[in-house]
Amino acid sequence: MAVRLSVVMVHSSPATSTAERVSQGVVGELIGLSGFDLILVAPLDSLSETSTDRLTLSSLSSDIAVLDWKPRDVIQDSLNRIGVEGSRTRHAADPEVAVDVVSPGVQPRRLYLFNLMEFMTAGEVISSLEQLNKGRAVRTFSLAPVVKRPEVGETARSETSNVVSGVAGGLEADSTPEGTAGSEAAANADASSQQSQDKSHVHRSAAGPAEGNSAVASASGPAEQDLDALIDQLDQLDP
Repeated sequence: MAVRLSVVMVHSSPATSTAERVSQGVVGELIGLSGFDLILVAPLDSLSETSTDRLTLSSLSSDIAVLDWKPRDVIQDSLNRIGVEGSRTRHAADPEVAVDVVSPGVQPRRLYLFNLMEFMTAGEVISSLEQLNKGRAVRTFSLAPVVKRPEVGETARSETSNVVSGVAGGLEADSTPEGTAGSEAAANADASSQQSQDKSHVHRSAAGPAEGNSAVASASGPAEQDLDALIDQLDQLDP
C-alpha cells in the first residue's frame, strides 16, 4: 500500500557550493517523486503568524519530514514556536531519539527531522527519505484467534457420513447372532403354525365323508327293517 509523506524543506542553504548542489538536487529529485509531497518554506524562525508558509504548515495534519540546515534540536524548537506540534520520531538520520513519546495534549503525528549539513550529496538525502517512507508503509497488527468454521461442502460431507454410519449400524445390528437367531426362530414358528393348520384341515377333510356315511347308514337301517317285515307279512297272506 502506497503511503505519502509530506516533506518540508527549508529553502535557505548555506553559502557553499556543496550545500547549493545538495539543495538543488533534493528539490529536483523530490518534485514528482512517487510517495512524497514537497513543500518549500522560508526559514522557520522568520515565519509570521499571517505568512503563507506558516498557514501551509498549520494545515498539515499527517506525518512530516522537515529538512533544514540546522541541528535537529534547533529544528524542533523552531517548530514548537510556530505551533507545528508532533512527536519527534527515531529514524536512520536521527538515531538520537531513544523512544518515541507523545506528550499529553500533543497531536499524535510523527515529525522526522533531517539536518542537511550531515549529507554530502542529494542522493543520500533521497535514499534516506525513501527508506523512511518504506518503513512507514509496513503496518504491524495482532490477529485474534481464528476459529475454523466448516464450509458448506464439508458440512454436507459430514451429514452424508453420519447417514451412512447410521445405515451401516442398523445393518450390523440385524446381522448379529442375536438378530439372526431371532429371525430363524420367527421363521420356524411360522412354519410350525402353517403345518398345524394344514394337518387340522386334512383331519377335518378325512373325517367329513366318514361321518356322512355313518349318518346315511343309521338313517337307512330302520327303513330296510320295515320293508323286510312287510314282505314277510305279504308272504304269509299269500295262499
